[in-house]
Amino acid sequence: MNGYWLARVALVWAVLLGPQSLMAQGYRGEFRVAGSFLELRGLERDSLPEGTVAGDGIRRVLADGTVVSCIPTQFCYWFRSADEEESISVVTQDLSLVAWPGIRGLAANVHLRGRYGTDSFWPRSSQDLDAITAYVTYDRADFRFRGGRIARTSGLGYYNFDGGSVLWRGVEPLRVEAFYGWGLARGLNAPRDGDLLREADDFAPDKRARFAGFDVNARLGQTVSGTFTYQREIRTDQAALYTERMAFDARALVERVTVDFSLDYDLAYDEFNELQLRASAPIAAGIRLAGYARHYEPYFELWTIWGAFTPVGYTEGGGTAIWRVPGTTLSLEGGGAYRSYEETDAGADFLRFEENGWRAHGRARWEWRDWFTDGTYRAERGSGAARYGGDVMVGYEFDPGTYLAVRGSSTQTFNEFRLGEQITSGGGVEGAWRMGDISLTGSLSGYSLSFDRARVSDWTQTRGHIGLAYRFGSDMGSREGGYR
Repeated sequence: MNGYWLARVALVWAVLLGPQSLMAQGYRGEFRVAGSFLELRGLERDSLPEGTVAGDGIRRVLADGTVVSCIPTQFCYWFRSADEEESISVVTQDLSLVAWPGIRGLAANVHLRGRYGTDSFWPRSSQDLDAITAYVTYDRADFRFRGGRIARTSGLGYYNFDGGSVLWRGVEPLRVEAFYGWGLARGLNAPRDGDLLREADDFAPDKRARFAGFDVNARLGQTVSGTFTYQREIRTDQAALYTERMAFDARALVERVTVDFSLDYDLAYDEFNELQLRASAPIAAGIRLAGYARHYEPYFELWTIWGAFTPVGYTEGGGTAIWRVPGTTLSLEGGGAYRSYEETDAGADFLRFEENGWRAHGRARWEWRDWFTDGTYRAERGSGAARYGGDVMVGYEFDPGTYLAVRGSSTQTFNEFRLGEQITSGGGVEGAWRMGDISLTGSLSGYSLSFDRARVSDWTQTRGHIGLAYRFGSDMGSREGGYR
């Protein structure tokens, strides 16, 4: 069953088991509708005769700093921002519902997303209805059974699949869960052999994936816990693997210090995708320090050709300090990180590649009665791109969940992998209103985009957003008849 029809089935289920039929049992849900408006400029390919561009070789730089790719005796090419603006509207509808039909341990969950009203320019706007999750759970004694479209979050990230899982917790402090089904492409809620991947990649898979694996979780008292995850995805004809990975995540409390360790390992490529060690601790009244060390290697599934180009990894270390000033509502935060890239082995001696990068940030927040102000500054420089800028917000909170604020920001980006050396400055107003089970959010802002390069024209951009949420339902545990 594909995602579109699963969404239809879930919608019918949500209607048939709607508030009226579930009133005597238990249900809880939320409906959200959100709309965004923004102005964009697309990309256009530009060129100059190769003989008119100074320098030699494939990679050259124009007088205004634009990096171009040149073909001898022909042309030098680059992409620039288009001259005409496009107005884009994005509208989404989300329905989340959990219901208990009155049988002890039995519950059903569904999360549907619609895109009715979205501009056709926006990706996936033709897919009107999608089932993010839709599953039934039966939880009794030492076991929990789950079946349908299930979402999993582990050390390997977020995955969802169509199938089932069994959780066993018969021996404390051990928990073991096994799962099996048909895997979905990450971030798409669609099979790998579906239209979405075929439209984006000429060499997309032509078979679905069988998704299988297990988790083992253990806890030693209140100080040490860890989880081991193994999962693989193989073509339904078993001709080849899509992925085979494992992860280990652990946390330990050593007096006042919290230590976290995680690793992701790709069995197919026989390499670590990520190794990370993080520690944090309070060192004085209101002061907390955190630091980390991380090694990262880009990960690609086996069906795509990009993994064959040996992506470059990096090693990074950084830290953060947070100070909540005693006796005040002022909090200060600052931190930074340094990154060192691996050797590219690109074989192009005439090119200069960045071998390191860094970033830094600072933040201050202060509250006085119902007023609040929040300011942030960020700086980052890496391979081929850099960004410096910050924003500040001042607002007034009328009631919990109801506020009005103004925001201003300015950001500069430059270096060769950007569309011009760009400065974006602007501001706007935002707010939220809550009354009972209904909440409303909205924002409207305008930005000025200016460029130092002559071939990119300045322009202004308008952005807007509005969202409405309605929460409904009852608490099964507080109603008679919730169990039987």
